[in-house]
Amino acid sequence: MKRRRYILVGLALAVALGFATTAVLAQSEPGPAAGRAYAVGDPANRLAGEVNADAVRAAQQYDRAPVLWLGEEFQGLRLARAQAVSYTLTAEMTGRDEDIDAESLYLIYGDCVPADSGDGPSCVPPLQVIVRTANAIPGAHSIERRDGFSSPYQQRGVTAMNLQTATTLWLPGGSSVTVHADPDLREAAVAALRTANHEALGIGEVAGGRDLSRLVLGRP
Repeated sequence: MKRRRYILVGLALAVALGFATTAVLAQSEPGPAAGRAYAVGDPANRLAGEVNADAVRAAQQYDRAPVLWLGEEFQGLRLARAQAVSYTLTAEMTGRDEDIDAESLYLIYGDCVPADSGDGPSCVPPLQVIVRTANAIPGAHSIERRDGFSSPYQQRGVTAMNLQTATTLWLPGGSSVTVHADPDLREAAVAALRTANHEALGIGEVAGGRDLSRLVLGRP
């Protein structure tokens, strides 16, 4: 049976700087016939998707880092999938004294029209929220400026950076959250991010638009 592949897009700076491979593939049920290669921001590529109860539970019960999400639906795009990807950052990659085990939790909103990539239909979802455990990527101020990188700036009380189609927020404690979408949708999503797993972690709830600087494990 033919299957479509979602291409889960991570923060490109991690790949560019050699810290980890963050583009992974996740299979889904068959969808529309393969077509042309759509841009991330192409409205013709966006499908609403269906709420996935397992994805909702994964976001609410995750225990390795604070999860910021957009609820079960955002601007007509429904939470359709969640996938945790574990990997090792070797000392050679990072320049640190020892290897670091890290994990990324991908939350996919909406669905997309697949393009035939040559080895099977694949597509980039219209909106992804990517939560990374502490120290999975370097801090914003330690990243060398390159083409396409913004300078670090303050967003919702924490340090942020833009790179191509991604905006990343560095949270207290070393974890981070990245929103990957076209610019207008991404800006609205970053402003709307709120905690999903505060009850599981025993931390205070943070609503959309609120300051994230106090989002620390064990702090109300």
